[in-house]
Amino acid sequence: MREPAHILLIDDDPLVRLLVSNALRAAGFTVSEAAGGEAGLAIFKDIGADAVLLDVLMPDGMDGFAACAALRTLPNGRHIPVLMMTGLEDIESIQHAFETGATDFITKPINIPLLNYRIRYMLRASQTTVHLWESEQRLHRLAYFDSLTELPNRQFFKENLQRLIGLAERQQMKLGVLFLDLDGFKRINDTLGHHLGDLVLQATSERLRNSIRTRDEALCRNNPQDNPTLARLGGDEFTVLISMINRKDDVACVAERIRLNLNQPLIIGDHELYMATSIGIAIYPDDGEVAEELLKNADLAMYYAKRRGGNNYQYFTARMSETALHRLKLESHLRKAVELNELELHYQPQLDIGQGRFCALEALIRWNCRELGRLSPTDFIPVAEETGLIVGIGEWVLRQACLQARKLRDSGIPLGRMAVNVSAIQFLHKGFPLLVKRILAETGLEPALLELELTESVLVNDEAVVLNVLQALKQIGVELAIDDFGTGYSSLSRLKSFPIDRLKIDRSFVHNIEQDQDNAAIVIAIIAMAESMNMKVIAEGVETDSQLAFLSQKHCSEAQGFLLSKPLPSAEIFKFLQKEFNDPAPF
Repeated sequence: MREPAHILLIDDDPLVRLLVSNALRAAGFTVSEAAGGEAGLAIFKDIGADAVLLDVLMPDGMDGFAACAALRTLPNGRHIPVLMMTGLEDIESIQHAFETGATDFITKPINIPLLNYRIRYMLRASQTTVHLWESEQRLHRLAYFDSLTELPNRQFFKENLQRLIGLAERQQMKLGVLFLDLDGFKRINDTLGHHLGDLVLQATSERLRNSIRTRDEALCRNNPQDNPTLARLGGDEFTVLISMINRKDDVACVAERIRLNLNQPLIIGDHELYMATSIGIAIYPDDGEVAEELLKNADLAMYYAKRRGGNNYQYFTARMSETALHRLKLESHLRKAVELNELELHYQPQLDIGQGRFCALEALIRWNCRELGRLSPTDFIPVAEETGLIVGIGEWVLRQACLQARKLRDSGIPLGRMAVNVSAIQFLHKGFPLLVKRILAETGLEPALLELELTESVLVNDEAVVLNVLQALKQIGVELAIDDFGTGYSSLSRLKSFPIDRLKIDRSFVHNIEQDQDNAAIVIAIIAMAESMNMKVIAEGVETDSQLAFLSQKHCSEAQGFLLSKPLPSAEIFKFLQKEFNDPAPF
């Protein structure tokens, strides 16, 4: 059974209160009474009401108009029916009553039957209004808020940004837009699961709230609307809007505060996680005059922060936009490079130092784009990795290298192995060992003649996953090498647990090895360590006889570099090896 509606009666006339309250109770309502506006508001704040009867003229303190306006500002007072009781019948008073928030009005002396009718009608209408309002609120949250973090979403942020751009234009002030992307979040999702990833996003959103909760007086003027606005755009991307700043450099204070807060260890269940973020900054009106442009440029600046290793912030510059257009053009042409037969492989010989004979080749990709000309791998490989194109390109490289190795063997050249570079993305792509096995079968190349060169970045991924892939490749029979060794982050404890056959000393350590004691010490240490773990060592970037002599003296297994040969296209490498094996050079 529903409880009777609660009516709050506010009137300074005790006789009117007695008459009306008795009539309302007789009609089945419960009634609370107050002799003035302030006392009535206090009762409403304390116990609430389903409807309010409010006298207009109350000489002591707050009158009915002021009480009604104040009621509408209270958390639960927005949709409460308010019936104004007034002896004033002039149009201006009635209009003023509605302007202050009255739902209806009734004139004095009170007609009790009409009063009951008005109250019941208002209550029915109020219930409908509340239901509609609640539905509107739910739809509003769905349209403008992220359900996981309860932060505003992209649409809300863009609309709010555009509104504040108009305000900033009128006041000739600047705005700051921060675009944030969590570093390494995909690895957490892939290794620990999406549920834990969601918890990380929720914890991150709370840290972001705390980072911008304290008002920064150095950035904002004394305006209650100048607080920063935080939003989640989707995935692990967040934005912060800082309005009405004085100088563009001031936004760095907020960016650095956010970066430091997100760097703190994050404990979720049994996991201790270390998060970092890359932040891009765009300033209105310097970097854009509409919301979409500011967001795009802040996003681009964030991309450059990623390119610089992450865990930093970058301001947008016009040069970034020019570079982005070039990168977009590069990506577009790269997508068609295999189909248009624009890619080719060059092969650089590798020397067995002890025997003085060439023992292997490394396959190196080249791209001769019809429109952009010849491009270095350092120009297009990062784009291929970022876009995922490296998977298809890597498959093409692997197949062509195996075909070339098979042709050389069939022609009688005793090639020891063909080395092929494999990116971390390609290595961790599902089914990579099966792809290697299939290509070896298609080309007819013996597995022992194929060496896959991996970067150290592969080893810092989930150890169990990496080990499973490496073991699957070793079961096929291929050899495994670590490229550019010494420049990455692999630990010896992890390295010794992986089935690695060969370490390639990075060219930066070989350079000036005869005079640079530090480089010499590093090379000697790598050779000794590899020998203790039954691995062979090949030194890259050998360019002088003295470098080769040093490596030979320190018992380095193999060497590769311009002293021996530059990378050669297919036809030339065939002639080179024919000559070398028929009339070997005295190394």
